[in-house]
Amino acid sequence: MTDGFDTEFFAERFGLRGLTAIVTGAGSGLGRQAARTLAATGAHVALLGRRPEALRETARLIAQVGGTARAFPVDVADQEAVHLVLDEIQQNMPPLWALVNNAGVGGRSTLLDVDAKMFDRVFDVNTKAALLMSTAFARRLIDKQLRGRIINICSLAAQTHPQYLGIYGASKAALEHLTRTMAHEWARHSINVNAISPGYIETDINRAMFLTPAGKKIVEGLPRQRLGTTEALDSALLMLASPASAFMTGATLVVDDGQRFSIG
Repeated sequence: MTDGFDTEFFAERFGLRGLTAIVTGAGSGLGRQAARTLAATGAHVALLGRRPEALRETARLIAQVGGTARAFPVDVADQEAVHLVLDEIQQNMPPLWALVNNAGVGGRSTLLDVDAKMFDRVFDVNTKAALLMSTAFARRLIDKQLRGRIINICSLAAQTHPQYLGIYGASKAALEHLTRTMAHEWARHSINVNAISPGYIETDINRAMFLTPAGKKIVEGLPRQRLGTTEALDSALLMLASPASAFMTGATLVVDDGQRFSIG
């Protein structure tokens, strides 16, 4: 206790020292930021994604500031490969605690231009992979009688109707529904499942688009005429991943700077 501020209390409530957190899509953008944030709490972070070099760069950035992370290149849509990776993580890292389902793909198109191949690609990664990753993770927690946290990164497009994001939004709406179902089914196992619904966040993937006339028009139409940064989700992520969220499950936290008020 220092000057009435109980640092040990906050370390116990929000720290993840001695526990493993898994982040999918950890090679860049929101996934890289989530991995760095969780590592700062003391968690050992397992970095999952398809790009080995990008994962190694995330691990390097975490190690540079004294954190611990390991890269596990894998296609999260490959169920068999995911099981092998989870087995390796379980055998070689501290006890499982948190899973952040961040991996996702976009898909800008009118509904009239959507074909089966595009539909499958978007739903395979954004919805099916997150579900299968979550069930594989939950089974391991239940088998070991461990409590845990699952955080699904959804999207404001699940509740609004941004132009050309119909299929993407539908895939995230399905994930948001699955979040509530997971929370319901796994509550008795002390596995809390919640979602974060970000608004427009600037990342390496979309930066060029927001510099186009169409992208600038989107930003100008937002209530504060600004995009979020990857750090914008830190507070929500820290709360949902921590022991402090013990009484919170099945919720979706909207982190959008009020952008939903201006999106159709």
